[in-house]
Amino acid sequence: MSSLHLDSLEIKNFRCFEHLVIEKLGRVNLIVGKNSVGKTALLEGLWLLAAHTDFQKVVQTILYTRNELVTYRAPGSIPAPYASELECQEQAEAFRKLFFGRPKKVTQPIEIITNQFRLSLGLDEWGGETQQRYTKLCPVKIIDGQSAVHYNWLPLPEKGHIEQQIIALSIERRFVFRPVTGLSWQALSAYWDTVALTDSENNVIDSLNAVIEGVERFTFKGEHQPDKIRYPVVRVFGEEEPLPLASLGEGAGRALGLALALVNCSNGFLFVDEFDTGLHHSVQTQIWRLIFRTAAELNVQVFATTHSWDCVEAFQEAAAEDQNEEAMLIRLQKKRDGSGIEAVLYDERRLTIATEENIEVR
Repeated sequence: MSSLHLDSLEIKNFRCFEHLVIEKLGRVNLIVGKNSVGKTALLEGLWLLAAHTDFQKVVQTILYTRNELVTYRAPGSIPAPYASELECQEQAEAFRKLFFGRPKKVTQPIEIITNQFRLSLGLDEWGGETQQRYTKLCPVKIIDGQSAVHYNWLPLPEKGHIEQQIIALSIERRFVFRPVTGLSWQALSAYWDTVALTDSENNVIDSLNAVIEGVERFTFKGEHQPDKIRYPVVRVFGEEEPLPLASLGEGAGRALGLALALVNCSNGFLFVDEFDTGLHHSVQTQIWRLIFRTAAELNVQVFATTHSWDCVEAFQEAAAEDQNEEAMLIRLQKKRDGSGIEAVLYDERRLTIATEENIEVR
């Protein structure tokens, strides 16, 4: 097995995690657990870690996606100097709620620690004496537990603008976060443009064939213009003309999104929230097989979440076929004494036993 990007993980003071330790990670990791134990929060923490110095763009995206960064004023309704201060206030208040317990005053930083990286984020007062309190509350990257780099708040963009920034960042830095809702056509077409006419096309075609038999060709139609919509089309054996992918069902779109995201993460990370959404149980094993194979070929570390037992069984079946023992199932659960969240790990051997004996691991 080639060396992993991350072989362990520790999270402090982030979301529902006061202190979470995961002692071992695999190349392909499936995260399970009941509602409100932090499955998505774990992915978000890893996403912040991968973003490194661009963490503010990821923070804005997380807060937008969860409707935690909301402005109630119409654009242009407030003069520019005051609007800037209000944007800082809104972002500072929303950012503060990412900290464990949503404290009114942040005293302990968020810390995300792995064998290779350490990200510490806090809030600090920064700026001129004439500025308002909220204008001075800025995100801080803490280095070596002492020295700090202060960041000015990024301008508050429209949702469409921040999405374009994240797409560009994900291509540059080789990490993709696929939310529950799936990837937008803007993301899909951008990811396709990076792999078109390369060997990675085969991975995309294989993923589509896992859901729709007979896919021969695939591309995006439409112009590269800001006001033009591009859409995927496929050539299917026996059909006289290319078909819009949307006409073949949600599963095809989901498989396409997973494949395009994966091949754009070479030497990086793929984060998938609720892997099985839109995928029938009968195709999930084949898609997991493709993920194991491609992740190994391209040196990608994958983290996905699920609530589904079908997904767990498909993951285990594909993992059992893989000879490199690269799979890990991570169950998040509340500690019996109620003191926080803990991780219970199932490597391939333990997961095989659990699924064969129908032991509940979700």
